[in-house]
Amino acid sequence: MWQKRIFRIGAGCGIEIRGADLRIVALRSRPAGVTVLGRTVLHGFRERPAHEWGAEYAAFLQQHGASHLAATVSLPRNEVIVRQIQLPPVSGKELAAAVAFQLETLHPYGEDEVCYAFAPLAGEGAGKSQIPVSVVIAEKSKVDAYADLFESAGIAVSAFTVAAAAFFAGLRVRWDAPPAPFLIADIRDRKMEFFGESPSRPAFSAEFDMNGMPAARMLQLAGAELRLGEGETAPLIACGGDSQEDDACAALGESQAAGFEVRAVSELLPSPLAAPSDFDIRRDGAALAVALESACPRLGWRANLLPPTRRKSSSRWMYAPTAVLAVALLLLGLAFAVRPLLQNRGYSARLAAETTQLNKLAMQVDQTKAKSDEATRKAELLRSLAQRTQADLRILSELSLLIPDTVWLTSLDLSDQGVQISGESAAAAPLLGILNESRWLTDAAFSTSLLKTEGGERFQISAARRKVTEVDASPGPATAVPTSQAAPAPQASAPEPAASTLSTVGDEGSAAGREGR
Repeated sequence: MWQKRIFRIGAGCGIEIRGADLRIVALRSRPAGVTVLGRTVLHGFRERPAHEWGAEYAAFLQQHGASHLAATVSLPRNEVIVRQIQLPPVSGKELAAAVAFQLETLHPYGEDEVCYAFAPLAGEGAGKSQIPVSVVIAEKSKVDAYADLFESAGIAVSAFTVAAAAFFAGLRVRWDAPPAPFLIADIRDRKMEFFGESPSRPAFSAEFDMNGMPAARMLQLAGAELRLGEGETAPLIACGGDSQEDDACAALGESQAAGFEVRAVSELLPSPLAAPSDFDIRRDGAALAVALESACPRLGWRANLLPPTRRKSSSRWMYAPTAVLAVALLLLGLAFAVRPLLQNRGYSARLAAETTQLNKLAMQVDQTKAKSDEATRKAELLRSLAQRTQADLRILSELSLLIPDTVWLTSLDLSDQGVQISGESAAAAPLLGILNESRWLTDAAFSTSLLKTEGGERFQISAARRKVTEVDASPGPATAVPTSQAAPAPQASAPEPAASTLSTVGDEGSAAGREGR
């Protein structure tokens, strides 16, 4: 799961107290794998001055850029008691109280003060009504002595742990669920320490003396503690430590005889992606596990025997690069989230500005077009007015030629639609034919009925203007009718009509209302 991948990120320094020596491993853990930064051994730390090997430890951390780390120390197995008890599924203060209630029955130290830590474990063998709890116990005097010794050396220690808890954490740096059942055997000073897991036993830890017990018996007891049933998968076993060649061969041979499948330590613990030349995972497997628990404490028991008042924490500056990168990543994420909004907003603003600019241009074009249309309309009006004057003069000139002298006009009215004339004539009917033959007029007709007078007939004629195409197709202007063919003039005793008024005068001729002759 992704939570476990996050828990596998960290850096740590593990110190294993191994007899008279301190075996130290510094590493960096990532989800992709483990990188061993350095490995060293401080020999004879119990007899040497603390400041001397403390200076060597500080130089080692400084050399590998790990001075900010507080170490996790694994106490010797013979100075620590590891027990497993079954408790009801409670948590918090109730679980702590239940462990404290049974504590006196778990160690042989009597009334002496002890330091203890516990961790609930998940196991398939536990029923629903009970959960397994691992309890680690050590004499307080020994814990204080080690704490004083490391403080004298100037070594910052964050936790005192045991190899069983370290192996538990180290396996889960590589595996989400380790391939149980299995045993890890760590051989040192003719002693064999076991750590194992099985479906029925979530954690098993024990130490045997190889001088007083054969390896076959040790494996038999360890297999019994794992509670392996018939038909179950054959348990795996990996041997490591400072064993001599003959001890290792004997242990491996007995393991195969007891039905265990022998595997390398690197097949169970995380095999480093990179490590110094003097690092050997078979020999330094326990120190590697302690360093892994220091780097990834959430994957282990988190059972710390060091009193809280004496615990040191890694320098907070170690988190500065991570914090900077996290802030940078957060800012980049926010930038990527906000960028589309800002871009869309800027794009909308630019579109609005362009739209406004184009609207202004469109308004200017519309205004220019309106002005152009208005100017065109005025020019057409002026041209029509100029043409109308000429047309009116042509009509007057033609009427002066067409209308016989025997016709008396009392009025002549020119308009855009045509002409209306009124007057008297001996015979008014022939005037319609004369006007219809005109080049500029058509559709002549009497507007009112003819009125008989003493001298002839009084008339009122209206005629329409010809269209331009009709004017172009019509023949030339008609000539005046001879006087001999015209109707006789009215008698002198006839009443004299009122003089007609002409509205325009042209260059081609003029027509005036004639007074009675």
